Amino acid sequence: MTKSEAAWRVHAGIWVPVVGIALRLAERPSDEVSEAHAAQLTWPDGVVALTTAARLHRIPVRDDGRVHVVVPHGRPAQGSLTPHEYPLDAGDVTNAYGVRTTTPRRTAIDLLGRLPAAAQLDLLAWVASRRLLSAAQLTTWLAANDRRWGNVARRSAADRLLHGAVNPAEDQLHRILARGGITGWIGGASLLEHIGVPAQADVYFPAVRLVVEVDGRYAHGEDRFQSDRTRQNMLVAAGCTVLRYTWHDLTERPHVVLAEIRATLARLTSQRF
Repeated sequence: MTKSEAAWRVHAGIWVPVVGIALRLAERPSDEVSEAHAAQLTWPDGVVALTTAARLHRIPVRDDGRVHVVVPHGRPAQGSLTPHEYPLDAGDVTNAYGVRTTTPRRTAIDLLGRLPAAAQLDLLAWVASRRLLSAAQLTTWLAANDRRWGNVARRSAADRLLHGAVNPAEDQLHRILARGGITGWIGGASLLEHIGVPAQADVYFPAVRLVVEVDGRYAHGEDRFQSDRTRQNMLVAAGCTVLRYTWHDLTERPHVVLAEIRATLARLTSQRF
């Protein structure tokens, strides 16, 4: 096809731009895969990263309307096609839908240092629940990249992963337990490791199989409501006792929360003997 034939198709609206130099059929809508391929066609030496990589890996972050690519040397942006310069190791790069992209773990590390605070906490909760990134892995990365922009937020994320409190509601629950002198619990516990249930508990008392869950500051949508109930049924079927609290409970009635947990622990402990 000649350049004039291609130009005619663009002029006629048969082909329309994706990003960079890439075009697509007008009748086919653009999506994250076509945008990533367009980025690679435009900058073959680049690696798709940040929110663009997250969308390819189905990591739930808000689309910022840009296509992000790590490139080996400086170049200007082309519309929404946005270049970034930072080092990537060979193990940081994978292939998704035929496009070179940062791995899910490296994508999460990059975003934890760049997203707004609320979005960082949402991502951290998602990452922790899927065991995509551990406190040890993030701490190791920070030690090897100690001067990277965004590391203040990443260090905070590593601390949250270490203590098992990946959002403010879990922080508040942990403070209530600590002030009440209650011990024997694990924050952010993998129940798959303890009882074979593929779930993570906000707080878990392994000696008596007590799970304490918090719903966060904001109401969940219908999908989360359903998944929470399905998960709770699995835990009960596995012999767990489940206590669930809201943000209102934790902030307005902490004494009630503490009393209920203490009473439940006493009852479950007495039943063991």
